[in-house]
Amino acid sequence: MNYNPLKQKPILLLLAFLCGSAFIFAQDPLKPNSIFGKALFLDHYSPQNGSLTSLENFTNGFEIGYLRNLNENVNAVIPLKVGVIGLPGETDNKRYIGIDFIGQFQYYTPESRIIPYGLLGLGSVSEDFGDLNFQIPFGAGLHVRLGKAAFINFQGEYRIAFAENRDNLQFGVGLGFMIGPDNEILPPPIEVQIVDTDQDGIEDKEDQCPTVAGLAAFSGCPDTDNDGIQDAADDCPKEYGTRATKGCPDRDSDGLADSVDECPDQPGTIANNGCPPKDTDGDGFIDAEDECPNVKGTLRGCPDADGDGVANARDECPNAPGEARFNGCPDTDGDGIPDLRDRCPNSPAPNSPTGCPEIKQEDKDILDYALQAVQFETGKAVLKEDSKVVLDQVIDVLNKYPDFRLEIIGHTDNVGSEINNLRLSQRRAKSCYDYLISKGVSSNILNSGGFGESNPIAPNNTKDGRRRNRRVEFILAPR
Repeated sequence: MNYNPLKQKPILLLLAFLCGSAFIFAQDPLKPNSIFGKALFLDHYSPQNGSLTSLENFTNGFEIGYLRNLNENVNAVIPLKVGVIGLPGETDNKRYIGIDFIGQFQYYTPESRIIPYGLLGLGSVSEDFGDLNFQIPFGAGLHVRLGKAAFINFQGEYRIAFAENRDNLQFGVGLGFMIGPDNEILPPPIEVQIVDTDQDGIEDKEDQCPTVAGLAAFSGCPDTDNDGIQDAADDCPKEYGTRATKGCPDRDSDGLADSVDECPDQPGTIANNGCPPKDTDGDGFIDAEDECPNVKGTLRGCPDADGDGVANARDECPNAPGEARFNGCPDTDGDGIPDLRDRCPNSPAPNSPTGCPEIKQEDKDILDYALQAVQFETGKAVLKEDSKVVLDQVIDVLNKYPDFRLEIIGHTDNVGSEINNLRLSQRRAKSCYDYLISKGVSSNILNSGGFGESNPIAPNNTKDGRRRNRRVEFILAPR
């Protein structure tokens, strides 16, 4: 079984950390080289079985090595290990030899006698001088100082093997010695006399203005007004300015110094000596670009009352949003004829010169039928009931043509006086008018009148002729 203590038995790592021994923190930065030796106790059973094994399954080994202190917190260690190991399920021990490359990360203070550390590295192991098995050791330890050059080391590590069933624990205790000469302690530097005449912190030999206090950014030369331009290049060294105006102030930030700017508090142009371009009507369009410089507007400086993108001066319908192709007039019904010239703006008729649709023949037939079908009580202006059905049909026709109006004209025969016939024709037309109004037809699209006996369509000397002359016309035409 390949036992992984990182996932299955975290307690093993904790034990390895607490029981480990280390030697790197014995290092003194003044004496960085050490050699050491220690006895090893090797355990290949616990990682494979998933629990701590008995002491009788431990095997022994020995380790010698070299340690180099890199700084107060990091050491590099190369240990060489030899010994024997016992493996679960095998009766014979194996000879063991290995070498590691270890980084040790210590908590070091010159006053501490006990110094802890952690370790991480890479090692290679050979069993019975066979193939190499690479392993990753990690763990922790302690160093206990014995004097200026000796220390006892305690270390524990868990080793993750790349080969199957070779993870193991190693514990060790040993003795280390610091060797070699101490690091050289340099004598304090000889104080060199620095000459700084203007006391600006820049030596005279590097100061381009050695008698006037200045800034390091300008090699010791001054910038009196602190505008980032040294006085030698600043046309106004005592007034805060900009690079664009060679160090002189520019209150309106238009690129002209206030001293030559005729409008120093208004951003302008060089061509206008610092003043803004003229805008006579105050609409935000300068006169040079304003098509209507004396009238405030939004369309290239011209007014556009209806906001349709056509200036009022060219807009034939300035108060109704329209289209440029129709000179600013709308085309409500979308028939390509603008409302201004469309007698029927709500009824699309793309092929009609007036914009009005042609009355369908079936609707003409209904109106022609109503001419004779609408009847009244004899000598009166009272509609017969059958006539109301005919008038309802007239209403249906009228609803199909929303931009048309209906003229209701009454006529009579020549029986009776001319004045009475005129009045009777007018009352009969008005009766039809009132009926349509009662059915919800708007009075705005209706008109009624009468011509009496003045417009006969047949001779009055026959009964059939007089019948035909007694009629009400319904004339449907565009408004």
